[in-house]
Amino acid sequence: MLLSCTKLRSALAFDPLGGNEGWQSGVGRQAGAPMIVRRRGNKAEADGGIVLLPTPPRRRRLVGGAPRQRSGCNAGFVCLLVVLFSAGLLVEFLAYQKLGSSPAAAPVPSHAASTNDGAVADNKHPTPKQNARPPTKHPTKVNAGTFEPTPKNKGWRLRAALKETNDKIGFWKTHDPDPVPPLPPDKDPETGAELPPVIAYVTTLTKCGPKHRGGLDGAAVLLHSIRRNSYGWVPIEEQMEKAGHSVTTTEDMRPLYGGKGGRYRYRAYVIVDPQASPDKTGKPGECARFLQKIGYTVLHRPPIVPLFELTDEGGGHYAELKNQGFVGMQRPADGPTAPRPGEGPDKLRMMMYNDGCCGYTEMLKLHVYGLIEHKLAVHLDFDSLVLRPMDDLLDTMLSENHEEARRQLPLAKLPHSKTVDLSRPIDAAFTRDYNSVKTPRPDAPVGYQGGFLVVKPSLDVLERYRTILRKGEFLLNPRTGWEGKHGGFYGDVTFQGILPYYYEHVAPEGEHNEAEMDRCVFNQMGDNPRKSTYKFPRATPLDPEKMGFRDTKACRDGRKDCSDTDCQRTHPKDSITTHFTFCKKPWDCSDGNPGTVVLDTCLGLLKEWYSIRRELEDWWMMPEVDSVVVKRDSLNNQQSFYWKESTIAKVRKAQSGAYKQHLGYCEALGPDAQYHRMVDPDGPKT
Repeated sequence: MLLSCTKLRSALAFDPLGGNEGWQSGVGRQAGAPMIVRRRGNKAEADGGIVLLPTPPRRRRLVGGAPRQRSGCNAGFVCLLVVLFSAGLLVEFLAYQKLGSSPAAAPVPSHAASTNDGAVADNKHPTPKQNARPPTKHPTKVNAGTFEPTPKNKGWRLRAALKETNDKIGFWKTHDPDPVPPLPPDKDPETGAELPPVIAYVTTLTKCGPKHRGGLDGAAVLLHSIRRNSYGWVPIEEQMEKAGHSVTTTEDMRPLYGGKGGRYRYRAYVIVDPQASPDKTGKPGECARFLQKIGYTVLHRPPIVPLFELTDEGGGHYAELKNQGFVGMQRPADGPTAPRPGEGPDKLRMMMYNDGCCGYTEMLKLHVYGLIEHKLAVHLDFDSLVLRPMDDLLDTMLSENHEEARRQLPLAKLPHSKTVDLSRPIDAAFTRDYNSVKTPRPDAPVGYQGGFLVVKPSLDVLERYRTILRKGEFLLNPRTGWEGKHGGFYGDVTFQGILPYYYEHVAPEGEHNEAEMDRCVFNQMGDNPRKSTYKFPRATPLDPEKMGFRDTKACRDGRKDCSDTDCQRTHPKDSITTHFTFCKKPWDCSDGNPGTVVLDTCLGLLKEWYSIRRELEDWWMMPEVDSVVVKRDSLNNQQSFYWKESTIAKVRKAQSGAYKQHLGYCEALGPDAQYHRMVDPDGPKT
């Protein structure tokens, strides 16, 4: 390589023999014949003779510069780097082939950071006076399509995944899954009257780091939104009147919806991954300890099935996990669901490790099926909010005598919506995520939205999910999903894909009576039913020229007309639960997507979140009075969590930010603006 570069330099060297007569005298040259000259330093070969040539002056840099180095040294050095780099690539490729291929998860869908969604104007939800910030007309190019696998991971990613997985699994050598605490009595101990069932409300904590701190406020506000819409809750105004407690909260700061109790009792759980366990000292355990402090019951849960094969020895629950096998261990070696050519042994497992919002740990949500102590369990993400009681849906899932009520439920009527048997109770309720569909068409696979699920717990169903994971029949190359039927969308290889695969292809026919709910009523995200000319899902712009994108005629659910599911224009008063995705997180001081039709809807939902946070803080500051506890159990008893004067002063300061439309919890708008986090409670006063 170096020799060829030197020859190339010699061939391209400066030839001084052209155009100057003083250089054209030589030996043995015939008159009028051209002289062929090859330079060799200050000599030249010319038609077999030697010509002495003056040495050309050395080129120097401008005044103050050093002499220019010879180009041959530079070329040789570059060539050497090329050889070393090529050798490095070859070694890495051979190592990668040895470890097995493992492409990364599909990129996070656009709505995770998009500015979409809209709604009907309401004079109680005024639009802020601000200019819309149009997005870049040419989005940043990504490695692959939004929901396609990215290029192959390097071998070190597999080693890192194995290490992290083994570290977490090691927790179960010394721990067992937490038992569900006994439920409160079914009858009132004083009157003997029957009490309503206790509904399990579940959320999941997989990590605890600085970026998760805002989500803790979300979990606290979510819990209070459940509390104020459940059995036994006394409206806050009545509580304050009986306690003789006055607050600075004005009428326009109070929540507009719900808050008058409901027909069902509740208990709140948080399923915790070992790396976020409250048993961990320091910051990794802070999140779970905070959730325990404010009223969540922590449940440590292992993976449904270990992601990788367990090779260590250990007793207790670790031995049980080892006996369960691991993902893909029972996959057939041949047939239609066998691994495709070029699919490494760990490819599927690495896809699960990286997939969706939380990787394989999102499968912990499936433990909601294991809460058999409860008749019903509801899973909601931290960034969700209960606006009004879900009583009508819960009625139709618990009783045989609500056929007429089932007819009134806001069921989805979309291409994938299954016909619900209204003569018998519903046993699962969900919404679909049409925004994750890459190419909308009526028969395109669509995942369930991972932030909302209501089920009747069943250990049989939980065991079927284990069987699905052990088989691991998720087809790749091309990525067509579970048995080639559910794939090609965000979260397809984990939670959002395994749910529809189970209900539509694995569950015994007729066993379940699942219902797809209207996503503008339950799990309302304010999403646009149509595709946008922008790369990612976006809300309908009020001024397409200014914003740089517009709606297309294509409906995301594959229909020709989707105006009946325009959640952008659904007023908050018509929704029961909401999920802050398109409207963005309240703790990111969301601007509500100005310049689009979703602005009023987002501002209304955000205002309700801040108002419920304000009510929670007022409730925690209210002195405990026995006379206020009327028809309530310990879940609703006021705890006086803020009772130290120094703590109350911090709470008031957190409510005094500059941006009053968000009730003073933000200094300005946008994720870079200062958000005032909730003050940690003092705990019950003793």
